[in-house]
Amino acid sequence: MSLSSRLAKLSYTQLLNFAVEACEGSPKLKNKADALIAQVAPLPSWCVDILLSPDLLPQLFSSLGLSEHAAAAVCTSWSHAYRRQLRRCRYVDPFIVRILDGVPASPKGLCMLPGGVLAIASFRFNDDGHDGHAVVEFVAAREDTDPQALAACRASSLAARRFDAGGQLYGLALTNDGLLACYACVVNSLPPLYKFAKDGSMDELATVPVLADYSKGFKKCAVHQQTQRTYAIGMAEGEDQALVHALVILDPNLQVIDVVEIRSIDDRGIIDVAVHGDQLIILTDYAEGTGLKLLDLDGRFLRTIAAGQFSHPWAVAVSNGKALVIDMDEEDKDDEESFGEPPIGMVLHVIDIQSGVVQQSEYFEYGVEPSAVLVDGDHVYVSSCGSSQVLALRLAGSEE
Repeated sequence: MSLSSRLAKLSYTQLLNFAVEACEGSPKLKNKADALIAQVAPLPSWCVDILLSPDLLPQLFSSLGLSEHAAAAVCTSWSHAYRRQLRRCRYVDPFIVRILDGVPASPKGLCMLPGGVLAIASFRFNDDGHDGHAVVEFVAAREDTDPQALAACRASSLAARRFDAGGQLYGLALTNDGLLACYACVVNSLPPLYKFAKDGSMDELATVPVLADYSKGFKKCAVHQQTQRTYAIGMAEGEDQALVHALVILDPNLQVIDVVEIRSIDDRGIIDVAVHGDQLIILTDYAEGTGLKLLDLDGRFLRTIAAGQFSHPWAVAVSNGKALVIDMDEEDKDDEESFGEPPIGMVLHVIDIQSGVVQQSEYFEYGVEPSAVLVDGDHVYVSSCGSSQVLALRLAGSEE
């Protein structure tokens, strides 16, 4: 008896269950079934219009994440909608990581200059490997970096500048007319903040005099572009030689307006600062837990998001309503080559600022002691002080 005649003896329900099970086990058979179904019962035109509507597709895709990438394979319209959704969420593509060439030792601060030139605050050791000086160096951030802009930066007076060996440069930030560089020092008489021209010879324009209450300098800073206020993390020596952190607010002329959010160090304190619209975001690691504290432009507390979500945070950046936090994961990853030492990896968290929801957490086994994170266009740059690297990550959904 033939297979067809034997199958004919089965009931409709039995045949249906058999067909469903066969299609689930064979993608090729499922595609064939879908084609036959489309011929017998095609979707009405109004349904097709909805599924391809440029107005409705964003709503249909609004809840999709990186794991729903199969939606992009349906058709060109869905592929474009899925890519736009990823870009809207500012997800980071975990599979594309590039290590920049020419990065100096011990990179700490990052700032993107015109022409795709990445300024890096670092420490250049002497030829004998001992001592050295804090410097600002310049590398190409992208393949399309302007070679003339890069050459001009490398020939500038700032590139030749050697800062006092008693301290180190940390945070960098742009103002309308200059480049700010934070300086943390052992010697109490050195300026904690320098301002340089951001083009031409990049000469020094101004400095902030040493602050009596925060004589150890500044470690990070951010600028509110509309008001040109600068927000810097000041450091002082407290009891038992422990550091004390504070958020220092400076006007466009780099005069101190106020000092807020003072923390004594029974914790790691204020780690980093960023500006989001008319709000400040400070990354904290206090004794009561980690988190992102939101303040207004005058330093008044608004709310906390992502409380307790980080293990050992190091840096924060903001972009299009998202906060990107660089964290360290020191838990054992069962690495057989670690010889009993738990491997240390970098974790990048993407947090929606409005809701406070952690939308993405990606683990990268690259370097140690991350020091800064920067978002520029479709790329995220992370400096690793411990491994002397700057990593270039790509935002998911970008056109590269």
